[in-house]
Amino acid sequence: MHARVTAILVARNGAKHLERTLEALSRQTRRPDVVITVDCGSTDNTAELLAAYPPTHFISADAGLSFGEAISAAVRVIPPAESDREMLWLLAQDSAPEPAALAALLGELEIAPSVAVAGPKVMDWDAGDYIHEFGQSLTPGGATVTLVESELDQGQHDGMSDVLGVSAGGMLVRHLVWQQLGGFDPALPSADDSLDFCVRVRMAGHRVSGVAAAKVASAGDGVAGSSGSSRGRARRKRLRAMRAAQLHRRLVYSPRWMIPVHWLGLVPLAVLRSFVQLLQKEPGAILGEYSAAFAAAFSGLRVRAARRRFGATRTLGWASIASLRVPTAEVRRRQALRRESSLTGVNGEVPEIRFMSGGGAWTVLAALIAGLIVLAPLIGARTLTGGGLLPLSDTPAELWGSIGYGWRDIGLGFVGGADPFASVLAVLGSLTFWAPSFSLVLLYFLALPLAALGAWLAATRLTERASIRAIAAVLWMLAPTLLSALAAGRPAAILVHLLLPWLFFAGFMAARSWSASGSAALLFAAIVAAAPSLAPALLVVWLIAMLLSGRSAMRFIGIPLAALALAAPLIWDQGLRGNWLALLADPGLPLPGADVSVWQLLLGFPSGELGGWTPLLETLGLPGVDASVLVPVLLIPLAVLGLLALFLPGARGASFALLTALLGAGTAIAASQLFLTSVGGQSAAIWAGTGLSLYWLGLVGAVVFALRGMHRFAIAPAVTAVVALVIVVAPLVAALPLGTSVVAEGIDRIQPAFVSAEARTDDRVGTLQIVPQPDGGILATIVRGPGATLNTQSTLSSTDGTLTPREEELATLAGNLASRSGLDAAAGLADFGIRFVLLLPAAVTATGPGATEAVTPAATETAGRTTTALDGNAALSPVGDTVFGRLWQYEVTDAPVASAANGAIPGNAGGTLGLVFSLITVLVVGATVLLSIPTGAGPEAVRQASRDAIRHTAKARTKENKRIAKAASRKRPAPGFRPSAESSGAPAAATTPDTSPGTETGARSEEHDHAQ
Repeated sequence: MHARVTAILVARNGAKHLERTLEALSRQTRRPDVVITVDCGSTDNTAELLAAYPPTHFISADAGLSFGEAISAAVRVIPPAESDREMLWLLAQDSAPEPAALAALLGELEIAPSVAVAGPKVMDWDAGDYIHEFGQSLTPGGATVTLVESELDQGQHDGMSDVLGVSAGGMLVRHLVWQQLGGFDPALPSADDSLDFCVRVRMAGHRVSGVAAAKVASAGDGVAGSSGSSRGRARRKRLRAMRAAQLHRRLVYSPRWMIPVHWLGLVPLAVLRSFVQLLQKEPGAILGEYSAAFAAAFSGLRVRAARRRFGATRTLGWASIASLRVPTAEVRRRQALRRESSLTGVNGEVPEIRFMSGGGAWTVLAALIAGLIVLAPLIGARTLTGGGLLPLSDTPAELWGSIGYGWRDIGLGFVGGADPFASVLAVLGSLTFWAPSFSLVLLYFLALPLAALGAWLAATRLTERASIRAIAAVLWMLAPTLLSALAAGRPAAILVHLLLPWLFFAGFMAARSWSASGSAALLFAAIVAAAPSLAPALLVVWLIAMLLSGRSAMRFIGIPLAALALAAPLIWDQGLRGNWLALLADPGLPLPGADVSVWQLLLGFPSGELGGWTPLLETLGLPGVDASVLVPVLLIPLAVLGLLALFLPGARGASFALLTALLGAGTAIAASQLFLTSVGGQSAAIWAGTGLSLYWLGLVGAVVFALRGMHRFAIAPAVTAVVALVIVVAPLVAALPLGTSVVAEGIDRIQPAFVSAEARTDDRVGTLQIVPQPDGGILATIVRGPGATLNTQSTLSSTDGTLTPREEELATLAGNLASRSGLDAAAGLADFGIRFVLLLPAAVTATGPGATEAVTPAATETAGRTTTALDGNAALSPVGDTVFGRLWQYEVTDAPVASAANGAIPGNAGGTLGLVFSLITVLVVGATVLLSIPTGAGPEAVRQASRDAIRHTAKARTKENKRIAKAASRKRPAPGFRPSAESSGAPAAATTPDTSPGTETGARSEEHDHAQ
């Protein structure tokens, strides 16, 4: 009896590929007996193309129909099957069969009556010699596995026939079996619809066969099966559909007693898998993971219907298909092989950094030696003091306890958000967990080599020349802003300068790598935490990068989120105060400084005095040498190189670098005019040095572009600029040896020995510290236990210009102690829990722009008056002079005192709000950390990379063929001459040059284009 074949072609807005499919269908050596076309609500000319074929039946259906539902609608217009020789051939708009495809599929079913489904070898639409998909299976855990995909077809899989499943597009199925099984499961609209059907076919006692001789081209439009598009939205939708299909099948295939176990594990498993997806660099799949889990959890009716349908036709046990499953180890092996071959083809070879052979190691080693020489006076130090330097807490637990939202142990204490910089210090201090404060010492000694390393690596993204990389490292290491921060004792500014090149290094690759994107987010958060004033400029750079990244924008969009999560508690508190501008205040110990002119900032000097040249020349007394002329002249070569980059190859990249420099300069100038914090009677502006670091980064980047564009003429101007810069920063480099730096070796304690000994038995003992101010007033602060630490400082305190009633009481007490008032201070001291009074040295101030800081006569007079008053106070016993100042003790005679109540930290100080902020921070920052770990691409990324590589190859081949054809058309052959295959050029595969980004030339070209 002659087999009867009904071809069903489903289309939805498929005019782009439909003409080729219809033509291929009409050229079959074995033509279908009946052709049914189904148009699913197309808005293009798909319906006209289908009607013009012409089909036996034309169905206009709803746009929301899935492929399986469209097939079922088509089956209803033909009579029910009466024998197993009636076949259904399932096609989509992008299923273009080769002429012998139907004959080969039909032959498989006719030869083997046990075979109920035959599937073709699905080939790539553009690259017809590549296998798009051939055969499907399951892992022991139920995950879908494509047996062959994205491989060059060399006949290596032609022996494969017995499979667990085949693709829906091009599938030939016995109509009777389709009828008995009820077609595709309506709960599987795209992903796994054919695999599930084939599993049910197998469990009903039939076989499924893959027919290598039958070839059908597929473009992955998403009508039959999931869309193969690499666009973010389509990819996320595909991942969601795949996961939803897997969960649905799990609930359908499981024994009845296992369903509650699977149901209860849906959401917890989604949480665990979300961490895995971050490690696999698939953050876009996380929302789909939760969506699929909740959809499966509340799809009882669909699961029940599918289980009923499955149970009605099942005749075999799961052991019958065990041999057709793919072991997990085999899946991993295939993924590893595919990852190795595919990602190289898509992303190109990563340019070799050549750190050892390219001079990077020698550059960093030289910087390390220079750093040891410059910081020789600090060798052997365990802690540092001076400027904004304070010790860190004694243990990592105390460091991490000072972050988030909770008790801020400053002065009288308050509940509020910690500065994000506390988190940076917690990480830094944990590196030397045995002595957290020692990490600041290491920061100083490693500052120069780390600066050189960061700049050298950042330069690798812009140039392959080792000499230019070394020049960039030296220019960045000798930046006046870094050396000024080292001399002034500003650890936050040092960290900013060290991290900025790494942010560029990671951000440059963020468009192509989720790991780089995660690293850039962490670096962005650390930089903004250390220098909040840089946030506006960095956000502008981020916005520009995101707008220029095209389809990679999703990898940039989340970069600021970690910084926002860290700052959320502080934003909440400053927002409640209405003091939004205070969010830009420098973290750490507030440091009042002298006003610096704009022109000195543009020269790169955040502390004035032209980097120390002004006082140095005054001391040397050299006639005719003016620092205001000498320094700008020496910096001219650097400025000329930066501007020259705009007129050389790579001007686009140089323009972006100079824009960055402009943003940094603007930040520095604006910051120097913002006075947001105060120390006693002195206000402190935001330090301009962090803005100048960004300014210097852009300038160095422009210099690199200029030197790269000058080719072999670059060495002389580069050496000139470096030598001139060395002369310019000489006073800053020699600040420690010359004694002009405020940084010095610290001691193991930050309180007098007498107080430290008392703090060992009572860690809440109070010390009233009094500092005479330049205007003649005093600054009074209560310090608990062993003393203040850097990680407990808070801008909520330093930017608050109001006094609470309790603070006013303390001010009254301190004022009476500092003068002969006759007031009995014992009650006040006991009320505040004060056991010691420490008179610190008077605060210094600068009398004018660039002037040397000194103690004012008013401060000296206040110090003398306070000393006399404290000596004459009957409630205090003098202890004596200490390295920190003069100390007095209050002897407690009344047996209970209020010190315990005043000094104790309230329980659950952060409350529910603290818990909420902690959860947000842990989730966001934790996810960013997982994303930043370079674990390699996940299975879906590897699969997509393989397919993109094939498309890239096909496009390159098509382009080359068109070029050859165009060139051939211009040539007029001689009379009687007919071009042969040999004379007109070799086959395309042989003549096509290797334009893949994986080659060295392609990689360099890609890097050059990105840089420009």
